[in-house]
This record gives sequence, structure tokens and C-alpha cells, in this order.
Amino acid sequence: MAGGAGGGGAWLLAIIGSTMSSRVPQRGAGVATRSLVRQVGLPVAILVAVTALDLSTGHSTVFYPFLLLAPTLAAATAPPLAILIIGGASLPLRYWLAKVDGYLGPEYSDLFHVSTWMYVMATALAMYLSAARIRREQALVAVSEVAVAAQRAILMPPSDALGGVRLAVRYFAVVAEAELGGDLYIALDTPFGVRLIIGDVLGKGLGAVRTAAITIGAFREAAYDEPELADVARRIDTSVVRNAPADRFVTALLVEVRPEHVSFVHRGHEEPVAIRADGTVHVLEPPEPGVPLGLGELDPEPTRPWVVPFHQGDLLLLMTDGFADARDSAGRHYPVVERIRELLGEGRLDETNPVVSAVERLGADLNRHVGGLRLADDALVLALTRTTDRTAS
Repeated sequence: MAGGAGGGGAWLLAIIGSTMSSRVPQRGAGVATRSLVRQVGLPVAILVAVTALDLSTGHSTVFYPFLLLAPTLAAATAPPLAILIIGGASLPLRYWLAKVDGYLGPEYSDLFHVSTWMYVMATALAMYLSAARIRREQALVAVSEVAVAAQRAILMPPSDALGGVRLAVRYFAVVAEAELGGDLYIALDTPFGVRLIIGDVLGKGLGAVRTAAITIGAFREAAYDEPELADVARRIDTSVVRNAPADRFVTALLVEVRPEHVSFVHRGHEEPVAIRADGTVHVLEPPEPGVPLGLGELDPEPTRPWVVPFHQGDLLLLMTDGFADARDSAGRHYPVVERIRELLGEGRLDETNPVVSAVERLGADLNRHVGGLRLADDALVLALTRTTDRTAS
């Protein structure tokens, strides 16, 4: 008899699938089957299990009231039409099981009718909740797509090679109810050398994206006009104060590549990491850490740049704090410098395309660290090295 219940479950699943197939775009039989199982697999399994359990235990026990779990739990995964089919199929099943158990006699008639009406109302409520869930999911998808489009519009991927410098970037976004982060970057070939900025806006959402756009726009203008990198930072700070929301500031690192060296201006950002041609890994700590952009009034003295040698075969890694903030299932932070040494140090760089190899390895290792968990914050890594043609001015 349990086998008969299983056949009935397969029959019900087939009916639901054929009904829903006309409402869902066809993307292949395998994908459609997996989607159907995710939506109605649990409710159908409950119908089968309750039926089999009730029939196998005889008249001594009554399990048919637990059929109510099927349409109720379906509200979390299935569309309203599927819930209606599940609820409709359950009504004759309830009657049959109640009859088998001997609970349709006059002494149980009122109780059975009341429980049946409760079952119908619960199914209707589940259909309503399912429709509300679907509307919310559709609205969330629409808002998320707008936010992602806005962020992609300002985070244009840099050229593979720019002014004698080879670059690669990887961005790992956390999209939670359209709460995009404000990680930013841009690289420009200016009269003063290749200049870059990498930064992270305080907060999330479209406000953070707007502040990132303001920062990148100000950098784009100042990088071509100001001979001194510190003055570029000052111009951006002024623009953020004037135009960004009052509660926003930007941690940033400004970079200028010159022949044989690179200059940095630190404005509250993560320290860069250098992998030398001999395979050694060095964290480049700023001698004068600066305050974030937008908070320049807290430190009116301009942050002076510091200079670090940058030769052929050296590689620089610039990252946002999303890497350091990433946690695994045990709550341990991602050990950034340690993993860079193990993955990229001591001659492990790919000589064919070191920048792409570096960001790909770090990105894959970050995903491995967090496993199935979601990143706590957006993470961005940018790698740069000199091309064989030293044309960086």
C-alpha cells in the first residue's frame, strides 16, 4: 500500500509539472525538473509520507491531519497554482484516510468538517502568502538589477595594459537586497604617469554607489591636472565633502607609477602588498597614514606620498577590506598576507600573465575560504606589474 502512495505522489508531481510548464520558460528538461523538485518536492513528499504512514500503522493511529503541512510549507517555495493543486489533491486523500481510519462516523462528523474547512482556509492563506512572496522577489530582482547596472557603469574594467603597466582586477560583489557596496577603482594614463585609485565607501546601497561615482569623477579630472599626487587626493576630498551624502566617506589608496618606482598616498585604506621579482612578499606600510577622503577637515595637513621601488618583474596587489573581513564557517578571517605568500610568493607567479594569474588565484582561494557562506562585504583586488616595454612615464 505504501508503494501505491508513492505512485500517487509521482502522478501528482507530473500533473503539477505539466501545469507549470506552460508558465515557465523552457530551459532544458534537466533545469525544469530540478526547479520543479525544489518548488513542490517537499509538499508532495509530505503527502506520500503521511499517506504511507497512516496506512501502514492501521486504525490505531491517525495521521491524516498532518496533510495540512503540505500546502502550508508549499507557500515558501511553490507558486499559488501549485499550492491549489496540492491542496485540491489532498482533500479527497484526507477523506479516504479518515474513512480507512474509521473517523467518518456520526460521532466524528462535526470534527472532520471543521478540520476540512480549516484545511481549505490554510490552503487559501498559503496561496496568498506565496503570491506575496513572488511579488517581493520580483521587486527585489528589479531593484538589484538597477543597482548592479549603476555600479557596473562606474566600475569599467581597466585596459589590460596602460602606459607600460599591465593590470588585472577582480571584483566580488555582495548583493543583499540591492545593498551593493561602494568598492571602487580606476586607472588612467596621465602626463604624470599611470595613476590609479582604489577605495571603499562607507556603507552600502545606491548611496554608496553614488559616492563612488563622485570619487571616480573627481579623480578622473584631478589626475590629469595636478602634478602632485597629494593634490589629487585633496581635490577628491573636497569633491566628496561637497557632493556626497553627509554620512559618507571613502577609504582610498592613490597610486602613481613612475620609472623604477611607485608613489602612494594613503587615505585610510588597506596597505598594498608587493611581490618582488625574487619571490619575496612585502606589506608596504605607509609612514604617514592619512584620514579617509571626505574627512579631510580632521587632518588639514596634506598627506605626503611615500615612494617604493618598482622594477621589472615586481607585482603590486591593491585590495579592499572585503578580503580581510571574509570569514569561514568557523568565523576565522581570511589571512590575506599569509595566503599571498603561499599562493604567489617564492617564484609561484605565472610569468606568462602574472597579473591575471594573481587575481584569479586569490579570488578562487577567497571563495574556497568562505565555502558556501556569503562574503561579509564586497571584495576587490587589483594587480599591476610593468610590461616588458618600459614606456611608463
